[in-house]
Amino acid sequence: MLDKKSFQHSSTLFLEEGDTATVVTTQRGPEFLHYLVPKGGVTLGAIVNVPVKSKIVLGVVWSNGQSLQTSYKKKRISNVLDLPSLKIEVRNFLQKSSEYYLFPLNTALRLCLNPNLNLEKSYSKYIYQIGPEKVVRLTSQRKRVLDVLSSMRDEPIDKLELKTQSNVSDSVIRDLEKKSLLTKTLVPIKNNFATIQVTFSTTLSKFQKKVSNELRSKVKSKSYSTTMLKGVTGSGKTEVYMDAIAEAILLGQQVLVVFPEISLSTTFVERLRKRFKSGFAEWHSSISKKEKKRILNSVLDGSLKLVFGARSAVFLPFYDLGLVIVDEEHDSSYKQEEGIRYHGRDMAVLKGFYSEATVILVSATPSLETWVNVLERKYKGNILPERFGNASLPKISLVDLRTNGRERNRWISKEIVEKISLKIKKKQQSLLFLNRRGYTPVMVCESCFQMLKCDNCDAKLVEHKLFQALLCHLCGARYQSPKICPSCRNECSYMPIGPGIEKIEEETRSLFPDARIELLSSDHYRSLEHLKECFRRITCGEIDIIIGTQLISKGHNFPFLSFVGVIDVDLALKGDDIRAGENTFQLLRQVIGRAGRFEISGEACIQTYFPEDPVMKTLCSDDDEKFMTSQKNLRKNARVPPFGRMVALIVSSSTHEAAMNFAKDLTKEILPLQKYDVEIYGPADARISKIRKKYRVRILLKAPKTLSIQPLLKNILEKRKPPRAIYLTIDVDPINFY
Repeated sequence: MLDKKSFQHSSTLFLEEGDTATVVTTQRGPEFLHYLVPKGGVTLGAIVNVPVKSKIVLGVVWSNGQSLQTSYKKKRISNVLDLPSLKIEVRNFLQKSSEYYLFPLNTALRLCLNPNLNLEKSYSKYIYQIGPEKVVRLTSQRKRVLDVLSSMRDEPIDKLELKTQSNVSDSVIRDLEKKSLLTKTLVPIKNNFATIQVTFSTTLSKFQKKVSNELRSKVKSKSYSTTMLKGVTGSGKTEVYMDAIAEAILLGQQVLVVFPEISLSTTFVERLRKRFKSGFAEWHSSISKKEKKRILNSVLDGSLKLVFGARSAVFLPFYDLGLVIVDEEHDSSYKQEEGIRYHGRDMAVLKGFYSEATVILVSATPSLETWVNVLERKYKGNILPERFGNASLPKISLVDLRTNGRERNRWISKEIVEKISLKIKKKQQSLLFLNRRGYTPVMVCESCFQMLKCDNCDAKLVEHKLFQALLCHLCGARYQSPKICPSCRNECSYMPIGPGIEKIEEETRSLFPDARIELLSSDHYRSLEHLKECFRRITCGEIDIIIGTQLISKGHNFPFLSFVGVIDVDLALKGDDIRAGENTFQLLRQVIGRAGRFEISGEACIQTYFPEDPVMKTLCSDDDEKFMTSQKNLRKNARVPPFGRMVALIVSSSTHEAAMNFAKDLTKEILPLQKYDVEIYGPADARISKIRKKYRVRILLKAPKTLSIQPLLKNILEKRKPPRAIYLTIDVDPINFY
């Protein structure tokens, strides 16, 4: 995957007026278009506007164009934007990522330079100062406004801040303007972020200091390397890599930190404030358009030194990237499953490679791919084997549900109930974990025993008491419980099968009526601010029992949490995915690791019908390496990543016949790849055969690791374009097979 040779272009090449430039635009269509260079010339990487049909679109000068005469008259670049050029390492990264994941280069550039942000256009705002007129009598509200402005010592202040500090309405400020007691001036908004205050940790243990120094040395080398930072939960991994961040910033380089979920960045930002005060930015889908524009401009010119956020941040066009950190690198949420499909962790490594930057992959439970790369010496490995300070790892016990049955209509075992009661008496917190949203995951007709399913998708409906409805977790459709069964047409009631997190909350409140209980799942927090407030209450000890999904399973430090009860993971444990065992192990290790991270000792209890499963045995014995070796052998024998290559092709259409017919024709075109030892499975209906009224058919390709299958497949797909109303999704290195 990592090969620089084919991507070396001169980053300083200057094209004169009248030369031909090859431009990649953010518009769908041909990847490379040729234009005449305008007056004043242009450099490679310049961000430009170019005419495409009747539109003016954003683009980047990619290379010097064809000098041969063509049969058509070339159009001219409309204008060169007053922005820093896209660096050669950014262009190389975008080109390689598009070739590896088989999505258009235009798409990659659109993710890098969001054309909707209008980067060159500057925004303005009004700032206020005390006016020349003076009056004797003032209302209390007017006086508050003037007092705030006086305290600013003639420093300008914007309207929002003025209203907030003086606690007045717009009408008060408008009235002061009319009376010339205020003056306002329109000024452009600056992109600049505050300067980061670089500090290094003074609390690291001797072993943490050793690992920190090794990572800092790698940053100082200003060359590419990837290091796995493995540490048991609570071992201080974040504090260690914070020193690497400080080192990069001290050298004048930029830093990117990515997380699998936005919720993890909410706690990270507080740690950044304690360490660096200010001068950093957060990047994810909830950031406003204005703030995104400010961040993107500051990343382009190199003035913003530290960005953290979701996987999409890997596309940001850094000027001088020196360090990339992937926290919780094992998490499957790094895989983009909608739109273009890529893996955020692997893209981060690729970005570090082309930027000649240090990459650190952080996890208590590294992915098998990362672990194998360390074994094969492609990556370096650093391990923090102990918790920081006097904290110890939680003691884990199993409840065998085959011999210790639960009470009728109860889902929480008596062993877990007793543990929670004891913790409440000690004024300590407990966490109940169930990775299942809603109240009841399956609703079955009592007459014909058929599940209630979504009309738009081949998916079961989940009862949610929060919404007083049945929800489809694939398309989001809501239904009221029907009085007539859609399958047997009988009037009947429905049997709820299994618990969701809302049912566990209901049971917990009946068992502990006086306890302070907080439910945390993606359905139950209204905004990031609400989520932050929930975390604050837990951290301050204002909650006795936390009930949560995987949202709560990683990255959080709760000083009063001493017990974790796992309600049900058996379904995930016995999934048909080859990664089922590894994923369940990682999830349980992470959630159990929330307990006992400070002075209070921790313990955990897992309810299961399969206590003899290797995952359960590993959790109780702490022999992670033995378990990972068994998982490695399983994957190796199956010739799947990281010991082989896989590509999934998903054909979808509004009719099953159209999807299947095109998939069959496409498979015939792919058959010649068998001479390269490529195995072809399908076409076959997807496990979830319909999503959002689109029927889905899958083709799966398995290839030797030594074969670069993408260019071979690209040649075939370019010749076999899907007709209108048929959609083809390409998933390189798939991790889900639904």
